[in-house]
Parts: sequence; C-alpha cells; structure tokens
Amino acid sequence: MSKRLEDLIDAVDELESAERARLRRVHDLLLEVGPPPAVPPGLWEPRRRQWLPARRRLIATSLAAALAAAVFGAGYLAGDRAGDRNAVRTIPMSGLGAARGASASIELLPEDDAGNWPLEMHVSGLKPNAGGRDWYELWLTKDGKAIASCGRFTVDRNRTTVQLSVPYRLRGYDGWIVTRRGSDEALLMT
Repeated sequence: MSKRLEDLIDAVDELESAERARLRRVHDLLLEVGPPPAVPPGLWEPRRRQWLPARRRLIATSLAAALAAAVFGAGYLAGDRAGDRNAVRTIPMSGLGAARGASASIELLPEDDAGNWPLEMHVSGLKPNAGGRDWYELWLTKDGKAIASCGRFTVDRNRTTVQLSVPYRLRGYDGWIVTRRGSDEALLMT
C-alpha cells in the first residue's frame, strides 16, 4: 500500500475501521489491475468524412435548386392574384356621428362573367368586434336609404381589409353606407 494512501486514511479521524479496510482493499485492487492501455494515436486525430464526392454534391445541389424553382413556380401559377386586377373605381367613405374618425375605401374590381362585382374594402377607425357577436354591414343606398346588402364583416383595432362581392347591377343605386349590427344608423358613408 502506498504511503500516500496511508497518510490520507490516517488524516481522517472519523473513519471507522471497516471503512478503512474497505478503502485499502479498493486501493489494492486498483494497483493490481494496473494502468489502462495506451490509446492508439489514430483515435486522437479527427477523421474527415466527406458526405458525398464533389461531383455528387454538385448534382445534389443542382437538383435541390431545380426542385425549389419548380415549387415556387407552381405556387405562383396556382396562387390567388386578385391583387393583380386593377380597380374599376375607388370609392372613399368617411365616418359619421359616433364613428366620425373612421374611414374606408372600396376598390370596385371588374365585373365577372356571372355579373358579380368583386370588391376589396379597406376599413379603419371602427370599433373592433365584441367577442364574435358583432359585425358591420355594407349597403348600397338609394336616396340615402339602405336598400341592398353587400355583405357583413368584422374589424380589429388596426386597418382591416375585407373581400366582398356585390351581385347587383350598380346603376340603380346612388351610394354606399356601413351600419353596425342591429342599427340602421350609417357609420360610414360615400
């Protein structure tokens, strides 16, 4: 047994004799086993593994780029490009009464083959939807009275864009208004 181990064991007064005997036995077993074998030098050097040879990497990169371009092109062709159509007319709306600070604009898009007038309405300044139980409605008017509904929508605190469609001939009407659910009071008017 090494003198150093004896010094360590003797320095600790609280060790019981059984614990001292166990430590000596473990120390003797470690001396008997000897040092671990040397690690071969090749294990210390990092290996450089190439995923693919240079030619195959070039082919794989080219295929990935071609696939990405094809997916982008398919998405572009299949995507909704309603924003590409030019508005036939833009109709500004201003707030009235309780909604004096509100405003909107209606972008009337070209009439489709079935006679529908798609429109995009940009609204700001109206009070937000009260938990899904409230909405606004866009109307066509004649002599200032709401005659034909063009659809319902909700808003958030910021600017809201709504897509609606008007199935009526527009010639018989003289304006547009927005009302809130359950009220005939115009909040926005052309």
